[in-house]
Amino acid sequence: MKPIFFFLSFLIFCVNAFGQNSPSDFLNDKCSYETDGTGKSIGLKIKLAYPCSWTQANGDRPHVVQKFSYSFGDGSSLIQSLTINKMPAIPSKKEIAELFTQAGLKEIVEDLGTFVSGRKVKIDGMDCGEAIVKVKRESPAVTVYIYFIQYYLIYKDKMINISFAAGGKTETEAKDLYDKYKLLLQTLATNTVLISKWE
Repeated sequence: MKPIFFFLSFLIFCVNAFGQNSPSDFLNDKCSYETDGTGKSIGLKIKLAYPCSWTQANGDRPHVVQKFSYSFGDGSSLIQSLTINKMPAIPSKKEIAELFTQAGLKEIVEDLGTFVSGRKVKIDGMDCGEAIVKVKRESPAVTVYIYFIQYYLIYKDKMINISFAAGGKTETEAKDLYDKYKLLLQTLATNTVLISKWE
């Protein structure tokens, strides 16, 4: 009986150690966050989906409304954030269409890092720009590699940015993490509801 007991114990350990934190685990663990239009949400009501097991915190920069993060404990992590900025004026349909082209999205993210790709997608029935960017951030203590998926949505004179980051100690680690969780991050993004549009 001892060999069988050992085998079962080992099997349970493997399931617990290696079976958790898969994209489907996070999707089955979905919660929602909703702005009420006050403070940094500058009048907009938005509902976001995020995994319940992720840490939630107020944004630490002027236009960052909320952040959600998950650390794997090995130096790699996933981060989601919501940012809202007021634009100088309400852009025209033509200006929005130009903004969500490859060239337009590349220009938006040029200060963030190296542009990988961009395309127009839909969020809550509205045109949205999706830009993928890779970044290398260096400090005296550590160097971090990040793959971002940025979603840009314009409603009236507000620019909404839903950002997802997959970060690791090497570029390969960050890219592997991004590839593994890309569908999860895209699914979370497309679950966004712009409540203000429906009121």
